[in-house]
Amino acid sequence: SAKGMGVGEFTDLRLLIDWAKKTGLRMIQLLPVNDTTASQTWEDSYPYNAISAFALHPLYLNIEEIAGHEGKPLLKSLSDKKKKLNELTTLDYEEVMRLKWGVIKQMYQVHKRKFFKRNAVIRFMKDNGHWLTPYAAYCYLRDKHGSADFRKWGEYAVYDPEKIQALSDKTHPHFDEIGICYFVQFHLHAQLKNARDYAHKHGIILKGDIPIGVNPHGCDVWMEPEFFHTDM
Repeated sequence: SAKGMGVGEFTDLRLLIDWAKKTGLRMIQLLPVNDTTASQTWEDSYPYNAISAFALHPLYLNIEEIAGHEGKPLLKSLSDKKKKLNELTTLDYEEVMRLKWGVIKQMYQVHKRKFFKRNAVIRFMKDNGHWLTPYAAYCYLRDKHGSADFRKWGEYAVYDPEKIQALSDKTHPHFDEIGICYFVQFHLHAQLKNARDYAHKHGIILKGDIPIGVNPHGCDVWMEPEFFHTDM
């Protein structure tokens, strides 16, 4: 929508829900909305190549919704860029991701101190820790090594829960590179949940699609390779 940044966002679903209600439609089905960030190129736009069966894609995050009072100054530089992205005849996937992550990183620095003290965040991390911590560590290691192929990650090539827990400790200098994943996933979860609640309130079913498989170099395969035929 005009409020998005060159791509549909979870907050745009309200407009689609309003339209569905007006036209008498009862269900909206989405393609998979899982994170697919592996190569960090346009190839990641394929929605059936998830790096996680749990994590949502940062592409769909509405940044203005998470800005708050402290983050509002960061939005001033976005209006012109957002307008240019929305005027394109095709989606510039790479530019959208580059721009969004640039602002997300600044937002995280503004909010991180209060963020991790919020009860809702503490509860979210506790309830989702079984996938959230490994996923955040996976993203950190992917970026550090410049590759989603975990076989190239040295001592972390084979997933070890104890090592990952230690790697993700808040005392490490690199924690912000892991913590930002918690920040993004929490807000994605909240925005999608709000859209779902809005749909249900208006008698609309919001139906999700799931990928039949996952990325062979994704977090799920890294964690539990015994469940996948990695040679096929």
